[in-house]
Amino acid sequence: MPTLPFANRKRPVLLGHRGLPTLADGNTRAAFLAAVEAGLDGIETDVQRTKDGVLVIYHDFVVGLRLISDLTYAELMEQRPETMTLEQLLELLEPYPDFLINLEIKSIPGLEDGRAFETADAVAAWSGRRRVWISSYDPVALLKVRQRRPEIPMGYLFRVYDTGRMAELLGIEAVHPHWQLVNAARVARWHKKGLGVATWTVNDAGEARRMVQLGVDVLIGDDAEVLKQAR
Repeated sequence: MPTLPFANRKRPVLLGHRGLPTLADGNTRAAFLAAVEAGLDGIETDVQRTKDGVLVIYHDFVVGLRLISDLTYAELMEQRPETMTLEQLLELLEPYPDFLINLEIKSIPGLEDGRAFETADAVAAWSGRRRVWISSYDPVALLKVRQRRPEIPMGYLFRVYDTGRMAELLGIEAVHPHWQLVNAARVARWHKKGLGVATWTVNDAGEARRMVQLGVDVLIGDDAEVLKQAR
């Protein structure tokens, strides 16, 4: 079984959600560097694929009135010139060998276009691959990653309660529940199953402290000070 990059880190591990969107536009070079400079342990960010096969860092499925998957890379850059490619992100973070990266594959179930295989291959080829794990709401995308690159650790994202059964069925290493789904019994149950627990998006100081008290392994949030005060 692959080892999660945060397995031996001081708890909780603190990740900037799309970098640090309180300081710069999320999922941009400035936001990612802000997370580094703030002393966070890493970032969570989003991977999509353009029509012509470029893996890009972008959250929403739609730009303007068109799906990113229906836009060429050139068309996307015309509308959002600050958009980074996955390759550019990995190059940006290459000089920070302890900085963790959680890549969420943004995928619409049933409309797989190769992004899962291609993301897995890009991670596997990177020299810093041991500090990356992949997550997704889409079980099919996660199955494809496991098929393609079984050495890459993964997490299952959900905003409706899941016992951890899906993670077990997928044979993956972590659950990524929304913070409102987290309580002591559930964390204990997930840990008993051997699953890491990464919760999002935690922007309230009181809730962040509660997550720590419950034993959550990873806090993902927009505000570096809220995250650091919790630890």
